[in-house]
Amino acid sequence: MGYYHLNIHERTVISQLHTSGVSIRGIAEAIRRSPSTVSRELKRNSYRTGRNHQISRYIPSTAQRSYIQRKTHCGRKRKCESDVLSYVKRKIEEHWSPEQIKGRGNDTMDIPSVSTIYRMIHEGRSGHITMEKLRRKGHFKRPAETRGKFNDGGRTIRKRDKTVYKRRELGHWEGDTVVSGKDDHTPKSKVCFVTLAERKARFYLAIKVPDRTAASVTPAIINALKEYPSELVKTITFDRGKEFSGYEEIETALNCKTYFCDPYCSWQKGTNENTNGLLREFYPKGMDLSEVAEEDLQEKIYLLNNRPRKCLGYQTPSEVFNTTHNECCA
Repeated sequence: MGYYHLNIHERTVISQLHTSGVSIRGIAEAIRRSPSTVSRELKRNSYRTGRNHQISRYIPSTAQRSYIQRKTHCGRKRKCESDVLSYVKRKIEEHWSPEQIKGRGNDTMDIPSVSTIYRMIHEGRSGHITMEKLRRKGHFKRPAETRGKFNDGGRTIRKRDKTVYKRRELGHWEGDTVVSGKDDHTPKSKVCFVTLAERKARFYLAIKVPDRTAASVTPAIINALKEYPSELVKTITFDRGKEFSGYEEIETALNCKTYFCDPYCSWQKGTNENTNGLLREFYPKGMDLSEVAEEDLQEKIYLLNNRPRKCLGYQTPSEVFNTTHNECCA
């Protein structure tokens, strides 16, 4: 039998037998409890009365009320005050995960644990914030490339300097495209995003272009990166999509080197692939990207670049990118 607390009926029996002079062991046998349970009950809930407080009395109704009062103090207490709850809700609305909220911390308040934040959401204490507001991961199989091949000039990723993998310096980017959804295997529009992710800082750029051709993608990449000094644009790694066939023009305009992943090895530019997944939180698969306003796109990119990352010690990509750039260029 599992443990359970004394009830009012048992306390009444204890009172009657104790008043009659029955021993603690005898009372315990009568109510089928441990003698130590009866002893603790009498010590805890008896009070002394009389002229010199020589008389010890035990009243079951008073003992029951004391038990109920003490029980209100049991269990783990909620530590989330209204300002903490408001802060957590605001960050979730900005698409931060519970782990990012806790990892980033806050100098002015005590942020609850990741488990507590999830429990707040499940218990409905976060108002309109539900699990639907949090990121959900999915897996898909990328369709085979059907847009033809081009000569990459031997710029295989295997020739890229091995120091790039260590993410010790800024200036090494990964490029890709995010396309519009399809309706019955037919693209809803040709509009797509050209995306660029910096490997060390995870700083992210996205440019809306009218179609997925080299004529549109090449100038978009050049215009996006030409505003940065040469120390911040050293290499760019692409997949083998034909939209990146203008790599020589990119190298000339940006004074950088370009490389291409092995066929069907998108994991070789995982930083960009992962961040594209974050962008899909705002623009899900199947969406017609032609409906996205430029202002809205830049707002979402701002949110991504100012969201703390665990891999950056809960700094934001913008903080790492700007701090490191200022240090190396000072």
